[in-house]
Amino acid sequence: MPAQRKRQAVVNALFKQLDGISRQCGEQFPLYRLPRERKWKLSRRGSWLGGFWTALWWRRAAYTELSEDLDQAVFWSRQLVAQLDEPSLNRSFVFWYGAALGGRLAQDPSARELALRAADALARDFCPEIGGWPLGPGMGGGDKGQATLNIDALAPTLALMHLQGDGQQREMARSHLELCLRTLRSEDGAWASHAHRDEQGRFQRGPAGEWARGQAWAMLGLAEAVGMYGGEYATPAREACAYWLKRWGEAAGQGKLAPADADPCAVAIASVALLRLWQCLPGMNDWRDQACRQIEALLSSEVQQGCFVGHYYRTGEQEQLVESACATFFLVEALMTQDRILASHGGIAGW
Repeated sequence: MPAQRKRQAVVNALFKQLDGISRQCGEQFPLYRLPRERKWKLSRRGSWLGGFWTALWWRRAAYTELSEDLDQAVFWSRQLVAQLDEPSLNRSFVFWYGAALGGRLAQDPSARELALRAADALARDFCPEIGGWPLGPGMGGGDKGQATLNIDALAPTLALMHLQGDGQQREMARSHLELCLRTLRSEDGAWASHAHRDEQGRFQRGPAGEWARGQAWAMLGLAEAVGMYGGEYATPAREACAYWLKRWGEAAGQGKLAPADADPCAVAIASVALLRLWQCLPGMNDWRDQACRQIEALLSSEVQQGCFVGHYYRTGEQEQLVESACATFFLVEALMTQDRILASHGGIAGW
């Protein structure tokens, strides 16, 4: 099967699975499914994963152009309203992917209005003392959340704060980006996923470059920053990508991540970041090619049937690989981004 047809077949299979998942949900959001089980763990409010479930429906509606798919996307987007005041920076995940994406793809006014409300709510929680947003206690942040700086939601936070062109919100976004750069970035391009603020107000950075998904989230955030602000952030973006390629690139491109790094979701996120940065920064064809190899390595026979068990996730007392809307969304995003890029450049040999 030609490579492009294979990618399109995988996207179709992943979208088709949404129907069966939805039948289990009722009005609850799917959180995760263990590979040995058929039933999904459901959540009334969806935690930070609810936006990705909704985003999959926005993507599917734009892909199929079917009114019933659009109705599903609108329905799930409206269900996110309950998260507006949740004390967590991870609301950016919920409302950028679950609402703002619908405003863009479907020009849906209710989705855009919800995203604007979320941006205003998030802006009210900005902490001038640190020049950014702490993770917050909600959505699993717990007691330490208010003293934690976290890398995960950098990309959607920047995007959400630029949604309505408000100068103050844009300044908040830039300040938070700079805080992350000062606090979570190491000299060799490795990124820590978090830092904790001590009683003296100083951030103590966690280990850098040890968690693949944390590095991938940083790359995605830097891709967003380069797209918004231009070459000013090209150097940290190049360094973060170089670290990824050195630390995980070869294994990810061959589908051979070590068990300790076994997070295919991170590979999908990193691939999206590499492709977006390749579009912004000239001469980085090796990034494009590496992203294509990584995406190809994710397309196992199971994935080609529509099931991507690719998210390393805490289920109770342990972490294990599960199927989640987050992992599926980023795999779909990686496949679609690759096809858009190849189409715009008249195709590239081998892909």
